[in-house]
Amino acid sequence: MTHHDWGSRAIVTPEKSKKKKTVQIIPPNTDLKRRAVNFAKGFDINLSPEQLEELENVVQRSTETFVRDIGKELMDCRKVIIGALGDKSKRPAAVTASSDLAYSVKALGGTFQYPLMTQIAKSMESFIADRTTANEKQLLVAQLHIDSLYVILASRVTGFGSTVEQATVAALTKLAERYELPRE
Repeated sequence: MTHHDWGSRAIVTPEKSKKKKTVQIIPPNTDLKRRAVNFAKGFDINLSPEQLEELENVVQRSTETFVRDIGKELMDCRKVIIGALGDKSKRPAAVTASSDLAYSVKALGGTFQYPLMTQIAKSMESFIADRTTANEKQLLVAQLHIDSLYVILASRVTGFGSTVEQATVAALTKLAERYELPRE
């Protein structure tokens, strides 16, 4: 089968493959499976109360770390946005910081029982996506998203929240849609 190569403006006939390659699937070694699961040090399928408590403590410590780290990132990003409101040269950095923050919160919010934060971060991420800079109103929309995330985190609103929180998510999404353009 021939085709026209637009680069060289010639008719090209592809080379025929000389030999078909065969694929062999090798099942994993049972010893490798055993080491991957870590039967010696890992947890059994049926957890004892002590093991369950140990796992809950690990999750609790991780949640505290998440709250502390994301709280700091929210404050830092808010400062960058405030700085960018007065200085247009700082706006690309504010957009990048907002995008990184939205991605982090969206990815980790649900893991640590903050799906409401994930919803707001998703709205912020789609608003910031494919931007290199933003105008003043767009930065203020990003700041409102960050402020909402901070309030949820500070109030420890786990789950999807009440009707008030869901209305806030809807309002932020509509606000993002309203000020989405121009996309620079």
